Amino acid sequence: MNTRSLDENFIVNAYNRFEVEIASGSNSLIYDEDGREYIDMGSGIGVNLFGAADEEWRNAVIAQLGKIQHTSNLYYNEPCARLAK
Repeated sequence: MNTRSLDENFIVNAYNRFEVEIASGSNSLIYDEDGREYIDMGSGIGVNLFGAADEEWRNAVIAQLGKIQHTSNLYYNEPCARLAK
């Protein structure tokens, strides 16, 4: 199942998303799954609480750091869709 299908099946459709799947980023630039470049002018909508020092979460964050640390929920992103599933 691709990212958008996961999103449509497992995430509550509480707001519209832009038709962009953010895959990676560097400084103020972000890149979609096709390598197109955007200037990141977005911010998050809410906050998350993951608990303290959870090993599985920590390892997932370390692996994700080289891709993109955070993106707004207004965009599709693979880690969020997989987590929802």
